Amino acid sequence: MPDAADVAEPPAKNSYGQYCPITRAVEVLGERWSILIVRDMLVGARRFNDIARGLPGLSRSLLTKRLRELERSGVVERLDGEYLLTPAGEELFPIVFGLGEWAAKWSFDDPRPGELDGQLLVWWIHRRVDTSVLGDRKRTVLEIRFSDDPRLFWLVADARGDTSVCLSDPGYDVDVTIASDLESLYRIWMGQLPMKQAMRAGRITFSGPSALVRRMPEVLQLSEIAEAVSQAQAS
Repeated sequence: MPDAADVAEPPAKNSYGQYCPITRAVEVLGERWSILIVRDMLVGARRFNDIARGLPGLSRSLLTKRLRELERSGVVERLDGEYLLTPAGEELFPIVFGLGEWAAKWSFDDPRPGELDGQLLVWWIHRRVDTSVLGDRKRTVLEIRFSDDPRLFWLVADARGDTSVCLSDPGYDVDVTIASDLESLYRIWMGQLPMKQAMRAGRITFSGPSALVRRMPEVLQLSEIAEAVSQAQAS
């Protein structure tokens, strides 16, 4: 009969029971939604509500649970009501976006049913509005209209460089109206469809004062992964 000291303890509930650093990484990031939470935090999401808005399929209770798990793992810390990435979390940037580069090359084709969400796309776009191109304007209001989504969305950029998403009319005059279909704007955002090519084909239009319309391709910066998608498509 084996000595009690020779009997291995059973692995923890979320453990794969393998002594390997890759296994440990999967135990930290392999739970559903965890890596997407980290993705959004790597590009600037800090407040609970902002993280939640970027992950509309994730319940608030499960988001709370995942954030606590990431805290316990030393990836996230909470400070003054915000969630911040620790140095360990910040070092995940090349890993998370490296996964995106791999998928752009090997596993990213046409959108699947249910993957195109106008509200989520506008939320993504708002964090990549380059207000420096707009000069010293007090406020710039962009109205976004989709031909295949009845909802209207507004982006309100102020002089401080902040951009807000409005789901109802903010009550300001609209400076530029952006019109597109959902798939076209997604493909532009993801780097699959060049902005100028989309404009020539009429897949996206900008209406407003010509001085502002000319700046829109510079104002609307693309996704952080767009360059990798564009390169993968070219190759």
